[in-house]
Amino acid sequence: MANFGRRTWDRDEYALLAQEEPLRHEEVLKNTLSDVKLQQLKTKYTDHHSLIKECMQDLNKKVLATGINSYKKGKQFGFYCELCDLTFKDTAQYIDHLNHKTHQIQFESIFGENLVKDVRDNDAIPLDDFKKEYKAIVHRFVREHDTDDKSASTSKTKRKQAARLKAESNSHPSLLETSMGFKSFGTTKN
Repeated sequence: MANFGRRTWDRDEYALLAQEEPLRHEEVLKNTLSDVKLQQLKTKYTDHHSLIKECMQDLNKKVLATGINSYKKGKQFGFYCELCDLTFKDTAQYIDHLNHKTHQIQFESIFGENLVKDVRDNDAIPLDDFKKEYKAIVHRFVREHDTDDKSASTSKTKRKQAARLKAESNSHPSLLETSMGFKSFGTTKN
C-alpha cells in the first residue's frame, strides 16, 4: 500500500538519470564511429564556410509544402482553385498554392504554356530607340545622384556651424551662466 496513489518525485533519481543521459549519447557516438569519422564530423560542423556552401548547393531544389490539412479536394466553402480542384481555408494558404510549383505544373499541363512569362520582347525595340532610352535613364540617374551638389551643401552647413560655435565662444558668460558653472543644458538638435 506504500505505492498507492500519486507517485512522488524522487529528485535524486531524476538527477542521476539527467547526468547519465548525455554521457550515454556521447559514449555511443564515440564507440560507433572511428577516429577518422569523428574527425570528419568535427571538421564538418566547425567549418562554417563549407556548411553554408553545402546548404546553398541545394537552393531552389527542395520545396516545402504546406500541411496536408490546409486544403480539401473539391469545391467547398473557402478559396477555390479551379485548375487544381482544391479549396483553401484562408488567403495565405491560397496565395501559397498559387505560387507553388504544383499549381504551376497544373497550369502548364492544361494550357500548354508557362504560367510566368520569362520571355522579354526586347528584340522588337529598334536599337537606336534602345540607346536613346538607355542614355536618358543614365543621365537622369547621374543628375539625381550628383555628388558635387551634395558636397557643396554639406560644406555650407559645416561652415555655418563653425561660425555659430565661434560666435558662441566669443560671447561673455552671463551672471546666470557663471553661477551655474556651465553655459546651457545642451541639445541633441542641430
